Amino acid sequence: MRTSLTIEDLAPGGEGVGHEGGRAVFVPWTGPGDRVVADVPSGDGPAHASLVAVEAPGPVRETPPCRHFGPGGPDSCCGGCEWLHVAYRAQLATKERSVRETLRRIARLEPGAYDLRPIAQSPAPLRYRGRAKFHLDRASGRLAFFRRRSHEPVRLAECHLLVPELDALRERVGPALGEVGLAPREVALEWSAHEACGSALLLVAAVTPAVRARAEALLGAVRVLRGVVLQAEGGPPALVGEPVLRHPRDPARPEAGLQRSRPDVFQQANRGANGALVRTALDLLAPDGEDVLELYCGAGNFTGPLAARARTVAAVEVQGPALELARADLAGAANVRFFAGDALKLARAFGRERGADARRFGAVLLDPPREGAKGIGPALRDLGSPRAVYVSCDPATFARDLRACVEAGYRVAAVQPVDMFPQTHHVECVALLTAPAP
Repeated sequence: MRTSLTIEDLAPGGEGVGHEGGRAVFVPWTGPGDRVVADVPSGDGPAHASLVAVEAPGPVRETPPCRHFGPGGPDSCCGGCEWLHVAYRAQLATKERSVRETLRRIARLEPGAYDLRPIAQSPAPLRYRGRAKFHLDRASGRLAFFRRRSHEPVRLAECHLLVPELDALRERVGPALGEVGLAPREVALEWSAHEACGSALLLVAAVTPAVRARAEALLGAVRVLRGVVLQAEGGPPALVGEPVLRHPRDPARPEAGLQRSRPDVFQQANRGANGALVRTALDLLAPDGEDVLELYCGAGNFTGPLAARARTVAAVEVQGPALELARADLAGAANVRFFAGDALKLARAFGRERGADARRFGAVLLDPPREGAKGIGPALRDLGSPRAVYVSCDPATFARDLRACVEAGYRVAAVQPVDMFPQTHHVECVALLTAPAP
């Protein structure tokens, strides 16, 4: 049914939301205050509608800079951005409200029960991504994103989320893959501003001598591509060239040094905002002079800065290339010891230690994957650490785990949202947890 409605807010999934006859209607490409015409499916519950037209723009609506954004022809409707039409200040306000509501609903933390700090902005709301994943559109020989909620490729001519050098690399790699006879099902590209070169991850059917030779030819065809990681399902990664890049840990603080990265290992895509994330976490944790337990250390995003301030760092990560990179970065740090294993299992094991040689930590920092750290509450209680900082990329699992920590006796003292992904609904959160005084 075609109807007119006014968009009232932005939903956590990125769509604008209004009401039609008491029914919530979610409309993509819209923002607060927009008066729109939409095709609304029949039914009684919440509806996901299609935008027909914007009759009158709202006060926070802006003209998107990208030709691929919004509904339209075959090269529109890219799924990479959600809020390219919404003023950045409105995006930030929406993310703050979303975090507050998620903590109220899932963690049962009422506003005022903790210090919710203003969201930390990304230094750049556009052109901030130094790494991204693409799909090879074989029909055009170009690297593409998928259209929103589909597997149809959008033949990219530009992407305003990518740093310009990565956008240019994307333009070159697609045709070059065809020239050398490679057709990976997925391509991840990474760019290092420090080294002025890139690297690639290619997901291939099998890593054979012929595929290796074609990957070497790709490096010859794209000179700024320094290395390739070939990955077949179920097999180990194969390295061609030199795919390990180095990035400034914090572009705003050159004295923070460099960190190794590889395109098949998780690393924050927004290096500028990552610097703010790390500073926020360490300022809340106050690790100076403490023995610190770091869970889910990954490639050492927090480990290096922790080592510069803490007395000792016990960093835990499952065995794999991320841990290898972290160990290589911090080989000269005498106060860091790495433990290979499941983070929560090792935390519980440390908590069970007794006697004069039992390890005790003055602070704990954890940065789990999107699924969170289910069971972290009892683990922290057994460790007996007076404070912990939890870093999360998913507000729902973050809120679930904070509730478990509260039930284990900890207090949520402060929460700091950080905007790592402008133009999308995604938001990073950092929480300080404190134990009651003995």
